[in-house]
Amino acid sequence: MKVVGVDIGGTNTELAVIDSKDGILKMSAFKTKASDSFAEYIDDLSCQIEVLTLEYSIDSIGIGAPNFDSKAQTFCPVNFPWDDLKPFNLKAHLESFLNIPTFLINDANASAMAENRYGAGKKYKDFSLITLGTGLGGGIIINNQLFEGAFGYAGEFGHTKIEGLDRQCNCGGVGCLETVVSANGIKKSYAVNMKEIKSSVPTQIPSVKTIFDKAKNGDKRCQVILNYTFEKLGQKMADFIHILNPEAIIFCGNIAKSMESYLPIISDFCEEQLLDDFKGKIHYGISELLDDKMNVLGPASLAFTKAEELVS
Repeated sequence: MKVVGVDIGGTNTELAVIDSKDGILKMSAFKTKASDSFAEYIDDLSCQIEVLTLEYSIDSIGIGAPNFDSKAQTFCPVNFPWDDLKPFNLKAHLESFLNIPTFLINDANASAMAENRYGAGKKYKDFSLITLGTGLGGGIIINNQLFEGAFGYAGEFGHTKIEGLDRQCNCGGVGCLETVVSANGIKKSYAVNMKEIKSSVPTQIPSVKTIFDKAKNGDKRCQVILNYTFEKLGQKMADFIHILNPEAIIFCGNIAKSMESYLPIISDFCEEQLLDDFKGKIHYGISELLDDKMNVLGPASLAFTKAEELVS
């Protein structure tokens, strides 16, 4: 069985043909925000998927999409820059265009499905996944099953609030955790620290990787920024743990690749906030799938599951 797995990311959109036995057969990608409009992006995405379906016999398509409403079957990526953004039913569009069963899932939930099938799910039946990249998301696995909530939004960890924080979030709210703990959040912290937040242009702010590298090499400013970032993450994670009582918290996403040395900061600040009954019982870890394209393996897992259901 072969499926197409698609990850609609804030920076890149990645696509893969994945075989149930042989794994990833082919990958492709394009810049998400290279399109001039949302409508143009949908056209670009459709054409990219079509190319793969012409080369391989595809049983189903799985897509990890930001701000996906599972009840309405629409997605509307609030962090994307286009003026013509509106809820769009990508499932109906692609099924009409390609005549292949198509299924969408919240992007963070897709990563949780990948982690459950290929990674931490082999050790823990109850865990939460926190994705750190352009934004901040979360996925929840309970008894080895994805918990999506009524509309597919369960785990929107990035939009919990930090008291006293006045940063504007792309979602329209103020004080969201994502405005601190994310690639964009780290850059905002750098700009604030440099007192340039209103006057600076993007080229004046180093990349997140550069900020991590500078911190590793002893740059005090960057060290303070990253310590602040992960202190806030640890503190807010305690809310997650008190509500869900997971066995583990697993981190994934591009930032997770650089945060091994910050796990003690995260766990220490989290444990300080926990009730005694919760302390010392949580595993804090980084996904072992970061180099295995889990961003497309998650949507592919959804596609495999749905295709198997259609066959049976």
